Amino acid sequence: MRRYAAHMYNVIIYNYLMKLKISLLIPVLLLTTAFNSCQREDSVVITINVDSEQEISATEGNFKGTLLDNDRFGSAIAAIGDLEVDGVVDLVVGAPGDDSGGSDRGAVWVLFMDSDGTVDMEQKISDREGDFNGILRDGDAFGSAVTAIYGPNGDLNGDQIRDIAVGAPGDDDGGSDRGAVWILFLNQDGTVQDEAKISASDGNFGGDLDDGDRFGASLALLGDLDGDKIADLAVGAPGDDDGEPDAGAIWILFMNSDGTVRTEQKISADSGSLDALLRSGDAFGSAIANIDTLNGDTAPDIVVGAPGDDDGGLDAGAAWVLYLATNGRVIDEQKISPLEGDFEGAIRAGDEFGYALANAGDVDNDGISDLLVGAPGDDDGGTDSGAAWLLFPGPDGKVNGAQKLSPLEGLLGATLVTGDRFGSAVAGIGNLDASRATDFAVGAPFTDDGGIDTGSIWILFMDKVDTSTECERNALFRLLGIVDCD
Repeated sequence: MRRYAAHMYNVIIYNYLMKLKISLLIPVLLLTTAFNSCQREDSVVITINVDSEQEISATEGNFKGTLLDNDRFGSAIAAIGDLEVDGVVDLVVGAPGDDSGGSDRGAVWVLFMDSDGTVDMEQKISDREGDFNGILRDGDAFGSAVTAIYGPNGDLNGDQIRDIAVGAPGDDDGGSDRGAVWILFLNQDGTVQDEAKISASDGNFGGDLDDGDRFGASLALLGDLDGDKIADLAVGAPGDDDGEPDAGAIWILFMNSDGTVRTEQKISADSGSLDALLRSGDAFGSAIANIDTLNGDTAPDIVVGAPGDDDGGLDAGAAWVLYLATNGRVIDEQKISPLEGDFEGAIRAGDEFGYALANAGDVDNDGISDLLVGAPGDDDGGTDSGAAWLLFPGPDGKVNGAQKLSPLEGLLGATLVTGDRFGSAVAGIGNLDASRATDFAVGAPFTDDGGIDTGSIWILFMDKVDTSTECERNALFRLLGIVDCD
């Protein structure tokens, strides 16, 4: 009797343990099945948040330069390497509304940075400062665009000190607002050693510019596109009328080492083998970014902003990925907008997505450079307070994931108000604070720190990126019947 009781006890215990094992095993199997099914899902959730930020303005960030009303400091930003050789990347920032020498002649500021995002010291370059001997006139808006110039020889003229290109889209050489680009050969202290102008009448530029083209509204370094060991440039002319009024264009400039143009290639609705529908007011060429090579060939690919595109509503904006040949013509293209390129971000009328562009570096470590996009008309923090988007493209130029940075998303702690137009300029600035994450600089040129529209930039120290598929993230909810991933 005792043996039978013991046997029955053992059977009960065994059955209980088996039920417990099965009850634990079934969710594991179901969850594993859910994760395995996610391997067939294309939707990727890539999350990256702002860890901290530092503003630089007339009143913040240890900036000691003088900014006045309507200077619009922060209209353009570029990282120019470690100019002062202290281990920290330095910046150049445009202020096209600066009135040194005359109304809206413009200026740029070379900022020697500290690793905490504040300014160690600064050098202004304008009609009156920084040893700049070029002639600027009222309304030139010098500083509307900036880019560093470096290549196989280190820089354009081979002295191993970073040179810069500065856009002056209001320049009137040849006609009203046809635009110009200035090549500045810098000294190590940020002053100008020499300069060269590229316009309708200068710098050996052979392209045709018309009134209102605003050549120089955007700039991007292409590297050595044609293999002559000299860095080449892309220049935006968003007021160009090829196809339709203000449809826009860009120019590929194959450079000489003295800052003049050897030859050029136009890309527009009518030129450069571009197979894209550009409409009136698209302002294609308002921004340009070199995104390295997406398709793995030897030529760099670029992204071109069209903030006046209407795919998502009036002036919602778009960006075009252009796959280039070494002769500067377009091999293929991919549009990114609310209707194309697998971009699922909420872009609304007036956002002007694509107003600014920058190579963000390979943030998600997938071997492909990512893209920072400005949308200064975004209203998350108030009307035209602005936002920036971080896009993670694939080799085909389509968007695999996106993260918005605004007062409502991405844990951005910047204080933005109506009219700041945060996102008017963007730049990837590498690892400023020696963390593992890439950092960014974003311009807000209509900030009122110290005066009306004096402007500012924000240094964004980013957190690590978190990558998962949407299916994986919701697998548990799907197991409970909450989410249908099919």
